[in-house]
Amino acid sequence: MFQLTIWSAPPIVAAAIAMAAFLRARKRTNAPGGTALRFLFLMLFFWSAAQGVATLVTSPAAIMLASQFAYVGIALTPVAWFLFALTYSQRVLKISRHALNTVSIIPMITLTLALTNPWHGLIWKHWEITGTGGFIGFKTEHGFWFFVHAVYSYVLILTATAILGFALTQFKQHYQTLLAVIFAPLIAVVANLLYLSPMNPYPWLDFTPMGFVLGVVILDMGVMREGLLNSIPVVRDAVVEQLKDPVLVIDHSGQIIDANQSALAAWGGRQSMRNTRVDQFISSVPTTSLLSSRKNSEVTINGRAYEIASTELDPTNAQSNVALVFRDVSERRAAEYALKEAKEELERMAHTDALTNMFNRRFFMQRLGEEYERVRRHGSVLSVLIFDLDHFKQINDNYGHDAGDAVLVGVSAAVNQVKRVTDIACRLGGEEFALLLPETARPGAIHLAQRLRRSIRDYPYQVYAEDKLKVTASVGVATVSAGAKPPESLLKVADRALYKAKASGRDRVCVEEDLS
Repeated sequence: MFQLTIWSAPPIVAAAIAMAAFLRARKRTNAPGGTALRFLFLMLFFWSAAQGVATLVTSPAAIMLASQFAYVGIALTPVAWFLFALTYSQRVLKISRHALNTVSIIPMITLTLALTNPWHGLIWKHWEITGTGGFIGFKTEHGFWFFVHAVYSYVLILTATAILGFALTQFKQHYQTLLAVIFAPLIAVVANLLYLSPMNPYPWLDFTPMGFVLGVVILDMGVMREGLLNSIPVVRDAVVEQLKDPVLVIDHSGQIIDANQSALAAWGGRQSMRNTRVDQFISSVPTTSLLSSRKNSEVTINGRAYEIASTELDPTNAQSNVALVFRDVSERRAAEYALKEAKEELERMAHTDALTNMFNRRFFMQRLGEEYERVRRHGSVLSVLIFDLDHFKQINDNYGHDAGDAVLVGVSAAVNQVKRVTDIACRLGGEEFALLLPETARPGAIHLAQRLRRSIRDYPYQVYAEDKLKVTASVGVATVSAGAKPPESLLKVADRALYKAKASGRDRVCVEEDLS
């Protein structure tokens, strides 16, 4: 048998509103708290729909069955509200899955006891079918476990509301939403207390789902329509604890008063770092610099490079605590160093003769131009030595090119024995070399040329174990002073001096007149 009275309207309307809110919340599934909010609306729908069915049927068995299934929503609605508070405030990561399962133990026991109530009476100790004005309803006397469930549910709802209230205080512009979050569960609690009150004029009608659905309307207007599910409360546990970067909070004296999990894992061995001075492990940067937010610092801790960003938590207070955020830049610094080394190596290769490791002709001409410009501007003096190995072709012909290469390497070593730090030694090509002598007049250039000639002649060239080669060089010297002709002319003069040395018997030094 079925009945249709005015008392069926409240739970049916409540179920319709809950389902509409559930469908609206589908678009917010990926938002913080979105899934839990959908779960909350779905549980309210089950609760209201089951109560609506209980008002439409007249069979005692059907009314009891509908009332039992209503406990799907009755038992799990407080859990859904609690989960919404946790996930929206981003604190769910602070509670393990085991703890969340523990929260659900009593609601699941309640649901099981409701479905098996005829065997024990722990939810409904006594019930009877009553009629008022043609309406047949379900009047009950509750058992022991119902009150355990009620107290537990109130604790969950109030705890969740407190968590949400705290999270929403981070948004000063959302007072309307804060009021909605507080009043929505409050209305549901008041409706439930009215249902349980001995002064309830309609003991066969549970006002709680209607109170919850009124709360749903408030949440819909104050939370979803305000778009707050698209925002994440900026609270410490939601941001600081989830940062991969270590974060320390220090007071004005440099004492650490807080540290996030990343900082503990990196430096504290996951032990508390409180009451530790920051300069105990950051000695390279003064504490006064860390307390200033004007610029970033960079430090090395335990072999890792970090950039430190300092932020005063209260800029209006001279004694404000300071948050230090450490960005690990070790990989970036390693990559920058490797790139720098690669660049330097490329530059060195571009300027260096691969065989002798002396500078090449390109670098020699570049430095010659620079030194020549200095002579022209400042009136200094510059000398150039060009030297060529005597009869080098015979070495290649008699011993092979490997032997010739070994001789060229030996010449490089002989040059390094006599050249000064400021001198530039280059291999111009083949067996021809040059030495650039900044700030060196002709007498000094001649003296160094003679030392160079003897060093090349006396160097122990050994191609094979039984063969010791005698290598000599002819050297041409040219000197330039202020007002001279372009640097190419200096090379021509040094070349003429070199040819004179070869023509006059080799293994000697010859000098041409200055360019002026």
